[in-house]
Amino acid sequence: MVEEILKRKHEFIEKLKERRSIKGAILERKKAGKRAIIAEIKRRGLKERGRGEGIIIKAAEAANRMKKGGACAISVLTDAAFYGSLEDLRSVKLSAELPVLRKDFIFDDFQVHESYAYGANAILLIARFLSVERLKELANKAYSLGMEALIEIDRESKDKILNHDVSGIASLIGINNRDLETFEVNLETFEMIAPEVKPELPADVFLVAMSGINSKDDARRMFEAGADALLVGTSIMNAEDIERKVGEFVIE
Repeated sequence: MVEEILKRKHEFIEKLKERRSIKGAILERKKAGKRAIIAEIKRRGLKERGRGEGIIIKAAEAANRMKKGGACAISVLTDAAFYGSLEDLRSVKLSAELPVLRKDFIFDDFQVHESYAYGANAILLIARFLSVERLKELANKAYSLGMEALIEIDRESKDKILNHDVSGIASLIGINNRDLETFEVNLETFEMIAPEVKPELPADVFLVAMSGINSKDDARRMFEAGADALLVGTSIMNAEDIERKVGEFVIE
């Protein structure tokens, strides 16, 4: 009995520790001539269609539907304000077998260790709320644990990237189309910032368009503007068929 428990525990821990690369997943898609989609689990509004309103789908089940649809990685929003949790992160890591990003407001070393303990392969760091020095410290802490860092920028914080060597800070750069003050979404944000940022990035740092991507036309627009990958949450979560919706973004 004890031997079975120990065996199961070892397997559980090894699965959580497993390192997977979002950068590598994006690169594989690009080499194959396919679109790289990071599908996001946002528990707020994440409902099981056809089984009555208000029934919450399990994060692991949603992640597996995303994988079947062709997502190359899964983002999990863990902040309680969006009804997310670290348990969602862990369950996705254990079930989906894709690289997993923890999306949250991360500002402390403890949260980086916490992300690792719950199985994250990458963490989101929002440049708007962090100094360049703190971005470096948190990113380096993530790298020391075998994780990647997705640095989110906007109009106000883009100079933190443009004026510094990002090779030592970011694995991925995300441009958020959502204004974090007003929560308004405008795809022109990516189109305006990407031409400034992309030429300054090392070849191995990929650019991710985030927020407001609702249709195949939106996706095409972001890729044409220079995106290497898209992070899409709300439109996938609101879809009647998660798998099919992800597939719409994957296929050109």
